Amino acid sequence: MNLRVKFCLTLVLLVLPTSVFAKGFERPEVSIVIGNDFYSAGELVELKNPISDDAYLAGVIVNVDKKVSNDLVAAGSTLTITSEIGDDLRALGSVITLVGSVGGDAVFAGGVINFTKNSTIAGDASIAGGMLNFTGSVGGDLQLVGDEINFSGKVGGDAEIRIGEKINFSEDAKIAGKLTYFSEKEIEIPARVASLIERKDFEKTAGSSMGAWQRFDVVGKLFTLLIGFVAGAVLLAIFGKSTATFASVIRTKFWWSLFAGVLMLFVPLVAILLFITVLGAWLGGILLAIWILALLVTGALVGFTVGSMIFKQKKETSYLRKLLALAVGAAFFVAVGWIPGFGGILKLMIFILTLGGLVLTKFELYKAAKKAKLV
Repeated sequence: MNLRVKFCLTLVLLVLPTSVFAKGFERPEVSIVIGNDFYSAGELVELKNPISDDAYLAGVIVNVDKKVSNDLVAAGSTLTITSEIGDDLRALGSVITLVGSVGGDAVFAGGVINFTKNSTIAGDASIAGGMLNFTGSVGGDLQLVGDEINFSGKVGGDAEIRIGEKINFSEDAKIAGKLTYFSEKEIEIPARVASLIERKDFEKTAGSSMGAWQRFDVVGKLFTLLIGFVAGAVLLAIFGKSTATFASVIRTKFWWSLFAGVLMLFVPLVAILLFITVLGAWLGGILLAIWILALLVTGALVGFTVGSMIFKQKKETSYLRKLLALAVGAAFFVAVGWIPGFGGILKLMIFILTLGGLVLTKFELYKAAKKAKLV
């Protein structure tokens, strides 16, 4: 359940529509080449040419149908990979489909993850999601976390599977090494799947030191930091010029932003009060949904808040400079958490400031849109 909640929150952020701010603002696809590395973010991201080195992609829809010679890091609501990836792959999405081949290791996190029959991963794979359809092949070891798993692929090494609700093994499923599965109850697994099978309880493995799943959790946390940056990059690309308004609001209306952020913390109370009235129940639901979306956007943009104040972002700031502000600010935000006592308070203050800044930015964009007769 915790996995599904985390994935849903991240994925809602990735598909968040531009209308949250205002109508009529640009939603560009931005592509940058630094050295031989390729960076692209937008609503629809597609490769027009093969990439000779690494590729970093983020968007609502991401299609990778051209060869990436080295690593690929990609995030999107719908992510489809049909080409060859020369080395490692890191992917996050609501729906991820792998049709091509991966020359190195791979890490996947998402809602629905599909590995087609022809998909191959030469190295190790770590996969976590809600529904997993594994039909391809992994040359090394496999670590799998899922609520509902359909397993019909092949694994060249060992496999460790953490099962949420259920798992189905087809006749084609084959694990060359040892199969270790984590489940609250015994599961009948056909002998043909693996020659050596072991079951472990969640409770008994929770206290073990740096086991395979502890290592996977550490990787997951680092991956989450990366996804936070990618999600922020998507928002900066989609919202375009409105990010300049946001940065200006944070600088010029600092205290008002803090005040608005504090007021936003009381939205759930208002929603609860509306829920107890028959006519206001639907309004309370809408208000609560908007509040949750605001929290998601805030979580992705806290780094940009800090970075825009450090670099004193101006209206003519390029997208690359915005990404730099996001990266520096995110690093600062994480580092602040290491300060005993005061660090947590400062992080909360930054979060509230960002939340309030979003509210005031929404108001400023609404006034601008109304003046331009866009709403």
